[in-house]
Amino acid sequence: MALRNPYAPVMLFLSALFALPAAAWGGEVLTLPQAISRALAYAPAVSAAIATTDLSSGKLTEARSAFYPDISGAGEYNQAPGYDQRISNRGLTLAQLQATYTVYDGGRREAQERAARYAEQAARLGIQAAQAQIVFDTTLAYFDLMRSDGMLGEHEKRLARLNTYVSIVEALQRNGRAIANDVLRVRTTRDQEQLALAAAREMRAHTSIVLGSLMGLFGRTDLQIANVRGLPSMPVGEVGQSPALRAAQRQVASAKLAVQAARAERYPTFKLALTSGYEGVDPPQTFSDHLGASYDGAVSLPIFDGGLITSHIQQARAAAHAAIANQRQIELQLKRDLADTNTHYRSALQQLAVVANSKPTADDAFNLDWARFLGGGSLTLFEVLDAFQQAENLHLTRLDEEFAARQAVAQAGLLLGITQ
Repeated sequence: MALRNPYAPVMLFLSALFALPAAAWGGEVLTLPQAISRALAYAPAVSAAIATTDLSSGKLTEARSAFYPDISGAGEYNQAPGYDQRISNRGLTLAQLQATYTVYDGGRREAQERAARYAEQAARLGIQAAQAQIVFDTTLAYFDLMRSDGMLGEHEKRLARLNTYVSIVEALQRNGRAIANDVLRVRTTRDQEQLALAAAREMRAHTSIVLGSLMGLFGRTDLQIANVRGLPSMPVGEVGQSPALRAAQRQVASAKLAVQAARAERYPTFKLALTSGYEGVDPPQTFSDHLGASYDGAVSLPIFDGGLITSHIQQARAAAHAAIANQRQIELQLKRDLADTNTHYRSALQQLAVVANSKPTADDAFNLDWARFLGGGSLTLFEVLDAFQQAENLHLTRLDEEFAARQAVAQAGLLLGITQ
C-alpha cells in the first residue's frame, strides 16, 4: 500500500494561498478613485517632476550659501633648497584656518537667491501639473472604458433582438406572409450587427489596455470597472489657479531677478578675509613660535571687461522677455481652452436632452412600423429596419454624449490643476 504524502495538505494550502491574489485581482472591480490612485503611484512623469523639484531645491541652497562665510582649512609644507632665499625664503610650513565673507556685492546675492526661490516654486507647481495630467488621462481612459462597456452591451442586446426578428421573418416566409428578399434583408442586418459587435469587443479590449497601462498593467483586456452614474458638474475656478500659469508667473519673476543680478555685476564687491594658525619656515620652530592671525579687506570694481557684463545683462533680458511671452501664451491658451470646454459641456447636455426627448418617439415609430409589417400592411421591411436602426442608434448617441460631457469636465479639471 502506498504511503500518503504527509505534506500534501500543506502544499495544497500554500497553492491556494498564492492563487488568491491573482484570483482576487482578476475579479476586482476598479473604481475611479482607485484607478487614479494607482496611476499616480506608477506614473513616471510625477517622479520626473519630483526630480526637477529636487534639482531646483539644490540650486536654491546653492544661492543661499553665498550669504554665509566660506571657512576652510589650509596646510602646506614646502622646501626649496638651492633657490635664492630672498625669493623662496627656503621653505614654508603652513597650517591655518581661513575664512572669507562677501560683505557687499551690489545686491547680486539677494537677486540670485530670490530668483532661485521663484524657480523652485515653479518646479513644485510642475508636480501639481504632472499629477493633474495623470488624473485627466486616467479619468478619460476610465470613462472611455465605461463607454465601451455600454456600447458592447447595446450591441449585444441589438444582436439578440435581430436574431429574434430573423426567426420571426423566417416563420412569416414559411407561412407565405414574407418574401425571400425580406429574409435576406433582415439576415444582412443581423450579420452587420455581428461585425459591429466584434468591433465593439475589440474597442473594449483596447480601452482596457489603455487604462491598465496607466497603472502599470500591460496587456490587460479584461479590466472590470464600476459604473459611474450621473453626470458631473463643471468645476468652478479661474485660470489664475492653473499650476501651469502660476509656474509661468514665477518663472517671469525669476527671470526679472536674474536681470537685476546681472546688472549688479557692475557694482563694487567688498570681501573680508581672516586667517588664524601657524606660518613659518621649518615645522619645529613654526609650531612652537609662529602662531598668529591676519585680516584683509579687498574691494574690486570692474572697469573694462570687453562687454562681458553687458552680454550677461542682454542674455538675462532676453530670457525675461521670453518668460513674459510664455506666460501670456499660456494664459491665452488656458482662457481659450476653458471657454471651449464649457461650450462642449453645454453642447453635450443639449444633445442628451434632445436624445431623451427623441427616444420615445423613435421607439414608438419602430413599434408602429413593426406592428404594421406583422399585420400585413403596405410597409416594407426595409422601412422597419431603418426605424429600428434609428431608435437603437440613439442609445449609442447617448453614450457618446455622456462621454463628451465627462471629457469636458475632466479637461476643465486639467486646465485648473484639480488633482482630485
